[in-house]
Amino acid sequence: MRIGLIAALRRSDDGALRAALPLAGRSVIAWQAALLQSLGVERVLCLTDGPDADIIALQQILEGQGVQFHALKGFAALPALVRAEDDLVILADGLVPEPAVVHAVLGEGASLSRAVAAIPADHPLAAEHPEDFERIDAARHWAGVLAMRGAPVQHLADFPSDADAIALLLRLALQAGTPLREMSARELVPESWLLADSTAAVSGHEQALIARAAPPADWRAPGSALASALVRGLVPRGLAQGPVIAVTAALMLLLVGVMAAAFGFGGAGLALAGLGAFAAQVAQRFTALAAGLRRETASPRAGAVLATTRDLLAGITMWFAIIPFPDWQPLAALGPVAIALAVLVGRNSDSGLAVAAGDRAGLLLLLALAAFLGLLPEALACLALGLSAALLLRGGKE
Repeated sequence: MRIGLIAALRRSDDGALRAALPLAGRSVIAWQAALLQSLGVERVLCLTDGPDADIIALQQILEGQGVQFHALKGFAALPALVRAEDDLVILADGLVPEPAVVHAVLGEGASLSRAVAAIPADHPLAAEHPEDFERIDAARHWAGVLAMRGAPVQHLADFPSDADAIALLLRLALQAGTPLREMSARELVPESWLLADSTAAVSGHEQALIARAAPPADWRAPGSALASALVRGLVPRGLAQGPVIAVTAALMLLLVGVMAAAFGFGGAGLALAGLGAFAAQVAQRFTALAAGLRRETASPRAGAVLATTRDLLAGITMWFAIIPFPDWQPLAALGPVAIALAVLVGRNSDSGLAVAAGDRAGLLLLLALAAFLGLLPEALACLALGLSAALLLRGGKE
């Protein structure tokens, strides 16, 4: 079995528990657990002084994903939980390393290598935090990550209960002949090797993470660009619940927009539909950014279902905005036709017109303005004509 060991014992400069500091919508210890999962860990052990809300929440998440979790007060139980044939992966308390760097050191999947990551003695991390990155020999310090055989863990029973378990395991791993893997200064830069020793350090790393994961804003589609900017500001506190809230708001606004248009309030219905489409864009940006932060690929299915639902409800709203329920005229079909043309123009192209056509929120809000001015049929006719021309021109080029 592959086992991970983390700790929630040390505190930051301002007295907060390092493991509980928030980082881009997750606690530091949750980021550590996610890294261990990416290394194929089946059981996570956490050294802690007592129950903590973040540790309890992490336990529920991991056990829901089929990973065993044990919160341990002291290391007395470690020899019973780690067998001689197991692999043990250890992360220093409060360390959030770049997964790609850790995978380069230890490998991943079935090819995990046992190694102690080391840095030069003159590295800034070793100089500034000698208590976290312990000295190995005259020339090297521990880098905060190691993978070792489980057999040396049995020797922990020979040490007093108030000793530092991770420091002891580092020494035992070295005595057992675990090879050193020296890391270069290029691998251990602040952007890839965060020690959560202060709120300021975590905050700076958080902004860098979000900036790298967030796609650049494209102001050819103002609604989408505003959604991206909003999500970047909300991610630090809303990554977990943000997508759920945004999807719920989108569906409610779109449905209320349909009802408002059906009862004869076409401009208000389109405005509500535009706000609903904006909420849907926020949900999509949340999902994409969360996947980028976690180095995952966002599921296209969920985004496609939301986009289809949004366009269907937007088309119904546009139908009723032209001809309220229960009346019917052929002109009402112009609304759904315009939505269908916008979908086709925005598909498989990165031209300015395609990007703008994909901004459903901006499109609906402009049509709401036209409805308030009494120009909705004319605006829809011009929109449909322009989108049709764009499709014909694209077909001619192809």
